[in-house]
Amino acid sequence: MAMTTLGEAWRRGWRARVRCHWLAPGPKSGHGRLQVQCDTSAELDMKTLVWTRGEQFPLDQLESRLKCPRCGSRRVTVVFEVPNQPKAARR
Repeated sequence: MAMTTLGEAWRRGWRARVRCHWLAPGPKSGHGRLQVQCDTSAELDMKTLVWTRGEQFPLDQLESRLKCPRCGSRRVTVVFEVPNQPKAARR
């Protein structure tokens, strides 16, 4: 059975990490414009997410509801770490 909600993921001990992927033009260099990247990341607290979004909140909608606290970008990726699994499960 695939996980579909925050409540299910929380009860099964999943962890969540989020990373910002914002890129912006930086100052000019001798070869053109450089890219400036935010690259902020953090672990999300699953219990707090359940309290604020509700147990029935769909995991596939979480990315669209998050915003980077450093740069304000909504271009973020959430990666779920599943216990007893060698790699993180992306949603």
